[in-house]
Amino acid sequence: MKLFYYKDRRGNFGDDLNPWIWNALAPELFDDDDSTVLVGIGTLINSKAPARPRKVVFGSGVGYHRPPRIDHKWKFYCVRGPRSAQCLGLDRSMAISDPAVLLTRMPIPAPTPGAFVSYMPHHASLRHADWRGLCEKAGLRYLDPADDVAQTVARIRQSRLVIAEAMHAAIVADAFRVPWIAVSCYDHILDFKWSDWCESLGMSYRPLQLPRIWDGAHIAAQARQAGPGKRFKGYLRQGLRRAGLSRAAAPPVPNAGEVEESVVRGLAWVAEQGEARLSRDGAHQEAVTRLLESLDCLKRDCRR
Repeated sequence: MKLFYYKDRRGNFGDDLNPWIWNALAPELFDDDDSTVLVGIGTLINSKAPARPRKVVFGSGVGYHRPPRIDHKWKFYCVRGPRSAQCLGLDRSMAISDPAVLLTRMPIPAPTPGAFVSYMPHHASLRHADWRGLCEKAGLRYLDPADDVAQTVARIRQSRLVIAEAMHAAIVADAFRVPWIAVSCYDHILDFKWSDWCESLGMSYRPLQLPRIWDGAHIAAQARQAGPGKRFKGYLRQGLRRAGLSRAAAPPVPNAGEVEESVVRGLAWVAEQGEARLSRDGAHQEAVTRLLESLDCLKRDCRR
């Protein structure tokens, strides 16, 4: 089968865990046969999933777009959490947790010791503000969701606390028993998928809200770096809005001058006084054990 996951042009930490984990733990599953795909880490169970191939679902979740029409081309081994199972009409036992916790079963070298407080924004938030600069001002170590996956995992493990707008920063931190705090800054943060994962481990999703920031100079620089296709689409959307032919929301008004100091103070406050979370050791261990059992089942089925 082939591996199916979302590929961001710049790179995105959670999605990019897929080839690293699956090629390490189950390389025998993959070949050049594209009649079947493995739907793994990510919020991939939706109406946008590829129609033609058979889809083998291992730990993915519901959230974006509409749920798919389930037919004989879908085979489920497990899903991310109870909300995904309920949406799909699956038995609650199919809800285990996000497969990214299987990183703890990979032969990854121990990182050099560290005691950082680290922050990873959602990859879509990178378009709106200079989060590296904001982290530096707040005294935090910045985790770029587009950086090399192995390097980012090592930096998470070096942290004494991870502040996460990106869900997989929290998932990986929790897997390696690093306390974490969820925050939310923009409307593109999907509460459903966070709650789906948290509830799989007996937790609730309670993000701290950061002030919304739109940095005009940063947004303009991002637009200049975009490929010609994306620039054209941006100009087209602007033209349609000006002509009254588009229902799309107007772009946000830049406000960095007014709120940047508040964002920096907010990050620093979360680092110093925010309530850190960590799933129970027993819940974490049970999730890993059940995922490994499901993976063994998938391997046996493929051998047959």
